[in-house]
Amino acid sequence: MKRHLLALGLMLGMLLGGLFPVSLSAQSSISIDRNNTSITFPSSIGFSITASSTSNITDIRLYYTVERKSFAQIYSEFVLEVTPALSVSASYSWDMRYTGGMPPGARVNYWYRITNEDGDILISPIQTLVYNDTRFDWQSISEGMLEIYWYEGDQAFAEELMESAQAALVRLAADTGAELKDKVTLYIYANSSDLQSAMVFPAEWTGGVAYTDFNVIAIGIASYDIDWGKRAITHELAHKVTGQITSNPYGDLPVWLNEGISMYAEGNLEAVYVNYLIWAINQDKLISVQSLCSPFSANSADAYLSYAESFTLVNYLITNYGSEKFSDLLETFSHGAGYDEALLAVYGFDIQGLNTKWQAALKDGTIEIQPVRAIMLTPGLVVLFTIVGGGSIITAFWLWSSRVASRT
Repeated sequence: MKRHLLALGLMLGMLLGGLFPVSLSAQSSISIDRNNTSITFPSSIGFSITASSTSNITDIRLYYTVERKSFAQIYSEFVLEVTPALSVSASYSWDMRYTGGMPPGARVNYWYRITNEDGDILISPIQTLVYNDTRFDWQSISEGMLEIYWYEGDQAFAEELMESAQAALVRLAADTGAELKDKVTLYIYANSSDLQSAMVFPAEWTGGVAYTDFNVIAIGIASYDIDWGKRAITHELAHKVTGQITSNPYGDLPVWLNEGISMYAEGNLEAVYVNYLIWAINQDKLISVQSLCSPFSANSADAYLSYAESFTLVNYLITNYGSEKFSDLLETFSHGAGYDEALLAVYGFDIQGLNTKWQAALKDGTIEIQPVRAIMLTPGLVVLFTIVGGGSIITAFWLWSSRVASRT
């Protein structure tokens, strides 16, 4: 399917590429008198233009393209309403409620094509607007391939997040050979409420979102909950690294590998995951690797187990076969290999073979699954990360003390 979409995109790009302005292709009979944009974050972008001509203007079209990762050149075209006249004004409102939202910092390139009744055409130069969330007074720090924006908390707060993120990238490179290729920007909102106000139709449990195509992560992190924030950032950065080094137009990673790398990057499993995993081992209820290739269940218990198993799968491959082979696996997937094809090429066994070896290792205790820490008997936040529509949503489940105690 991806091959077909790529071919279609390339064909459309060749057929319609002439609409992308290279230089000002204008007749002197048409001029732009006013060209404005307005941003209402996160819901809309307004475009307005006034143009004049020596003969009636009959047609104005707005074109825009968003700077994002894509395997084909894509743009949008809108015919603006005008009444033919020597001087006309027109406007268009891009309503994110119908197209889906964008992260703060997204860049939109736009231009106009104006025609008069004499057949003269003016194609305006490309202009760029930055879709900033100006509701907050952002500060920023940058180091290497990471940039962090935040608005609540002192410099030390941001520096602690940056230090943790950089250390996570170093560990990930050492264990898997995977490193960032492109810069990643993190927006740290002061809480989940502020974060959700920056999204279009957010779920009430949303604690963060990763905009994969934009290399942007947005998370709500309160200064008192920085430990959770550091694990959340580590998890999402691992997704970014994995996505960047395996990106191709032909196929995706199995979900267990994508999520397992991010869980592995966080460090040892948290106790809640270990409890589900031990239960599944003892009850012979492990989910098969084949099933874990597909999106995880929305059922919370099955989701916990899926993430826990994904961690152990990645741990098993790295511990038993080494980081170099694991890096080779990611490289093989980057060329569009299928699930069985990639495993056979690197390890000599397919999905079913991995399932057999991994389950045997889990049951005989070969794979280390000790928790990083015990769960406190107070309300706590346990985090699940779900791939959704090319990005991921950090799903937060509040576990009250009575429920947590029953699982310890």
